[in-house]
Amino acid sequence: MNILIIEDDPSIQMLLKLSLEVEGYQTKAVGTVTKAWDELATWSADLILLDLMLPDRSGFELLQMLQQQYKSVPVIVLTAKNEMNDKILGFQLGADDYLTKPFETRELSERIKAVMRRMKMVAPPEVIKIGPIEIDKNGRTCKIGEQWLKTTSKEFDFMWLLCAHPKKVFTREDLLDQVWGYDYYGHTRSVDMVVNRLREKMKPNEHLIATIHGTGYKLEV
Repeated sequence: MNILIIEDDPSIQMLLKLSLEVEGYQTKAVGTVTKAWDELATWSADLILLDLMLPDRSGFELLQMLQQQYKSVPVIVLTAKNEMNDKILGFQLGADDYLTKPFETRELSERIKAVMRRMKMVAPPEVIKIGPIEIDKNGRTCKIGEQWLKTTSKEFDFMWLLCAHPKKVFTREDLLDQVWGYDYYGHTRSVDMVVNRLREKMKPNEHLIATIHGTGYKLEV
Protein backbone atom coordinates (compact mmCIF):
# COMPACT_ATOMS: atom_id res chain seq x y z
CA MET A 1 0.00 0.00 0.00
CA ASN A 2 1.30 3.45 -0.96
CA ILE A 3 1.20 6.30 1.59
CA LEU A 4 2.02 9.90 0.67
CA ILE A 5 3.36 11.92 3.61
CA ILE A 6 2.86 15.69 3.31
CA GLU A 7 4.88 17.18 6.17
CA ASP A 8 7.41 20.01 6.12
CA ASP A 9 9.34 19.00 9.25
CA PRO A 10 12.23 16.74 8.09
CA SER A 11 12.51 14.94 11.44
CA ILE A 12 8.80 14.06 11.48
CA GLN A 13 9.01 13.05 7.80
CA MET A 14 11.81 10.63 8.61
CA LEU A 15 10.05 9.22 11.69
CA LEU A 16 6.88 8.57 9.71
CA LYS A 17 8.72 7.01 6.76
CA LEU A 18 10.76 4.67 8.96
CA SER A 19 7.84 3.55 11.14
CA LEU A 20 5.52 2.96 8.18
CA GLU A 21 8.09 1.21 6.01
CA VAL A 22 8.90 -1.16 8.88
CA GLU A 23 5.23 -2.21 8.69
CA GLY A 24 5.53 -2.89 4.98
CA TYR A 25 4.04 0.30 3.53
CA GLN A 26 5.56 2.06 0.53
CA THR A 27 6.00 5.77 1.28
CA LYS A 28 6.95 9.05 -0.33
CA ALA A 29 7.39 12.30 1.60
CA VAL A 30 7.07 15.91 0.44
CA GLY A 31 7.05 19.22 2.29
CA THR A 32 4.78 21.48 0.25
CA VAL A 33 1.36 21.46 -1.39
CA THR A 34 2.97 22.05 -4.80
CA LYS A 35 5.24 19.01 -4.50
CA ALA A 36 2.36 16.91 -3.17
CA TRP A 37 0.22 17.76 -6.20
CA ASP A 38 3.09 16.90 -8.56
CA GLU A 39 3.62 13.58 -6.76
CA LEU A 40 -0.06 12.66 -6.97
CA ALA A 41 0.02 13.15 -10.74
CA THR A 42 2.72 10.49 -11.18
CA TRP A 43 2.42 8.16 -8.16
CA SER A 44 -0.59 6.13 -7.07
CA ALA A 45 -1.21 6.98 -3.41
CA ASP A 46 -3.66 4.79 -1.46
CA LEU A 47 -3.70 7.07 1.59
CA ILE A 48 -2.43 10.57 2.45
CA LEU A 49 -1.01 11.82 5.75
CA LEU A 50 -1.42 15.61 5.75
CA ASP A 51 0.05 18.30 7.97
CA LEU A 52 -2.12 21.44 7.90
CA MET A 53 0.71 23.93 8.48
CA LEU A 54 2.64 23.92 5.20
CA PRO A 55 4.95 26.66 3.89
CA ASP A 56 3.40 27.38 0.49
CA ARG A 57 -0.35 26.84 0.95
CA SER A 58 -2.77 25.75 3.65
CA GLY A 59 -3.47 22.09 4.24
CA PHE A 60 -7.15 23.03 4.29
CA GLU A 61 -6.78 24.31 0.73
CA LEU A 62 -5.16 21.04 -0.31
CA LEU A 63 -8.08 19.11 1.24
CA GLN A 64 -10.44 21.03 -1.04
CA MET A 65 -8.25 20.28 -4.07
CA LEU A 66 -8.14 16.58 -3.18
CA GLN A 67 -11.92 16.41 -2.97
CA GLN A 68 -12.16 17.68 -6.53
CA GLN A 69 -9.68 15.30 -8.17
CA TYR A 70 -8.63 12.55 -5.72
CA LYS A 71 -11.79 12.04 -3.68
CA SER A 72 -11.28 8.29 -3.49
CA VAL A 73 -7.94 8.66 -1.64
CA PRO A 74 -8.47 8.82 2.16
CA VAL A 75 -6.72 11.54 4.16
CA ILE A 76 -5.56 11.49 7.78
CA VAL A 77 -4.72 14.97 9.07
CA LEU A 78 -1.65 15.18 11.35
CA THR A 79 -1.32 18.56 13.00
CA ALA A 80 -0.45 20.53 16.12
CA LYS A 81 -3.67 22.52 15.63
CA ASN A 82 -5.94 21.14 18.36
CA GLU A 83 -8.77 23.67 18.16
CA MET A 84 -12.21 22.10 17.71
CA ASN A 85 -13.09 24.52 14.88
CA ASP A 86 -10.05 23.33 12.92
CA LYS A 87 -11.04 19.70 13.40
CA ILE A 88 -14.61 20.36 12.30
CA LEU A 89 -13.40 22.29 9.23
CA GLY A 90 -10.99 19.47 8.35
CA PHE A 91 -13.78 16.89 8.43
CA GLN A 92 -16.10 19.18 6.45
CA LEU A 93 -13.42 19.52 3.76
CA GLY A 94 -13.02 15.76 3.41
CA ALA A 95 -10.56 14.50 6.03
CA ASP A 96 -11.19 10.89 7.08
CA ASP A 97 -9.43 11.11 10.45
CA TYR A 98 -7.58 13.65 12.57
CA LEU A 99 -4.56 13.03 14.81
CA THR A 100 -3.04 15.73 17.00
CA LYS A 101 0.74 15.99 17.47
CA PRO A 102 2.54 14.64 19.34
CA PHE A 103 1.23 11.14 18.78
CA GLU A 104 2.43 7.56 19.09
CA THR A 105 3.30 5.87 15.81
CA ARG A 106 1.40 2.80 17.04
CA GLU A 107 -1.78 4.86 17.27
CA LEU A 108 -1.21 6.20 13.75
CA SER A 109 -0.77 2.65 12.48
CA GLU A 110 -4.08 1.56 13.99
CA ARG A 111 -5.85 4.63 12.59
CA ILE A 112 -4.51 3.86 9.11
CA LYS A 113 -5.86 0.31 9.36
CA ALA A 114 -9.24 1.57 10.61
CA VAL A 115 -9.56 4.12 7.78
CA MET A 116 -8.70 1.50 5.16
CA ARG A 117 -11.26 -0.92 6.66
CA ARG A 118 -13.93 1.77 6.39
CA MET A 119 -12.95 2.46 2.79
CA LYS A 120 -13.41 -1.21 1.90
CA MET A 121 -16.88 -1.20 3.50
CA VAL A 122 -18.04 1.59 1.15
CA ALA A 123 -19.06 -0.42 -1.89
CA PRO A 124 -18.67 1.30 -5.27
CA PRO A 125 -21.77 1.59 -7.45
CA GLU A 126 -22.59 -1.41 -9.62
CA VAL A 127 -22.96 0.78 -12.72
CA ILE A 128 -20.57 3.65 -13.41
CA LYS A 129 -21.25 6.34 -15.99
CA ILE A 130 -18.29 8.61 -16.58
CA GLY A 131 -17.82 10.69 -19.69
CA PRO A 132 -18.86 8.54 -22.67
CA ILE A 133 -18.25 5.30 -20.72
CA GLU A 134 -20.96 3.18 -19.10
CA ILE A 135 -19.76 0.05 -17.32
CA ASP A 136 -21.90 -2.49 -15.46
CA LYS A 137 -20.09 -4.59 -12.86
CA ASN A 138 -22.83 -7.20 -12.39
CA GLY A 139 -23.60 -7.59 -16.08
CA ARG A 140 -19.88 -7.25 -16.92
CA THR A 141 -20.72 -5.05 -19.89
CA CYS A 142 -19.03 -1.90 -21.06
CA LYS A 143 -19.92 0.58 -23.76
CA ILE A 144 -18.48 3.85 -24.98
CA GLY A 145 -21.21 6.03 -26.45
CA GLU A 146 -23.20 3.59 -28.56
CA GLN A 147 -20.26 1.19 -29.02
CA TRP A 148 -20.33 -2.02 -26.98
CA LEU A 149 -16.93 -3.44 -26.09
CA LYS A 150 -16.33 -7.17 -26.24
CA THR A 151 -13.84 -7.68 -23.43
CA THR A 152 -12.01 -10.57 -21.84
CA SER A 153 -12.28 -11.00 -18.08
CA LYS A 154 -9.01 -9.17 -17.43
CA GLU A 155 -9.86 -6.39 -19.87
CA PHE A 156 -13.17 -5.79 -18.11
CA ASP A 157 -11.55 -5.82 -14.64
CA PHE A 158 -8.95 -3.34 -15.90
CA MET A 159 -11.64 -0.97 -17.26
CA TRP A 160 -13.72 -1.26 -14.09
CA LEU A 161 -10.74 -0.36 -11.90
CA LEU A 162 -9.91 2.73 -13.95
CA CYS A 163 -13.55 3.85 -14.09
CA ALA A 164 -13.98 3.36 -10.33
CA HIS A 165 -10.98 5.63 -9.69
CA PRO A 166 -11.07 8.32 -12.39
CA LYS A 167 -7.92 10.46 -12.71
CA LYS A 168 -5.98 8.16 -10.36
CA VAL A 169 -2.63 7.08 -11.77
CA PHE A 170 -2.03 3.33 -11.46
CA THR A 171 1.46 1.93 -11.76
CA ARG A 172 1.88 -1.31 -13.68
CA GLU A 173 2.63 -3.02 -10.36
CA ASP A 174 -0.63 -1.65 -8.87
CA LEU A 175 -2.56 -3.01 -11.84
CA LEU A 176 -0.92 -6.43 -11.60
CA ASP A 177 -1.85 -6.61 -7.92
CA GLN A 178 -5.44 -5.40 -8.29
CA VAL A 179 -6.43 -6.98 -11.62
CA TRP A 180 -4.32 -10.14 -11.78
CA GLY A 181 -3.99 -10.67 -8.01
CA TYR A 182 -1.17 -10.60 -5.46
CA ASP A 183 -0.22 -14.20 -6.23
CA TYR A 184 0.39 -13.47 -9.93
CA TYR A 185 4.06 -13.73 -10.83
CA GLY A 186 3.88 -12.60 -14.44
CA HIS A 187 5.63 -9.62 -16.00
CA THR A 188 4.26 -6.06 -16.10
CA ARG A 189 4.23 -6.49 -19.87
CA SER A 190 0.89 -8.26 -19.30
CA VAL A 191 -0.58 -4.89 -18.37
CA ASP A 192 0.67 -3.24 -21.56
CA MET A 193 -0.77 -6.05 -23.66
CA VAL A 194 -4.24 -5.60 -22.12
CA VAL A 195 -4.02 -1.84 -22.71
CA ASN A 196 -3.05 -2.34 -26.35
CA ARG A 197 -5.96 -4.71 -26.94
CA LEU A 198 -8.44 -2.40 -25.22
CA ARG A 199 -7.28 0.62 -27.17
CA GLU A 200 -7.71 -1.27 -30.41
CA LYS A 201 -11.27 -2.21 -29.45
CA MET A 202 -12.07 1.32 -28.23
CA LYS A 203 -11.16 3.18 -31.44
CA PRO A 204 -11.72 6.08 -32.00
CA ASN A 205 -11.83 6.55 -28.20
CA GLU A 206 -8.53 4.89 -27.37
CA HIS A 207 -7.28 8.17 -25.84
CA LEU A 208 -9.51 7.51 -22.80
CA ILE A 209 -6.76 5.23 -21.44
CA ALA A 210 -3.91 7.67 -20.93
CA THR A 211 -0.28 6.61 -20.60
CA ILE A 212 1.69 8.28 -17.81
CA HIS A 213 5.20 7.77 -19.13
CA GLY A 214 7.52 5.99 -16.76
CA THR A 215 4.65 5.20 -14.37
CA GLY A 216 1.53 3.52 -15.72
CA TYR A 217 -2.00 4.42 -16.79
CA LYS A 218 -5.08 6.41 -15.83
CA LEU A 219 -8.55 7.12 -17.17
CA GLU A 220 -8.71 10.45 -19.04
CA VAL A 221 -12.28 11.78 -19.34
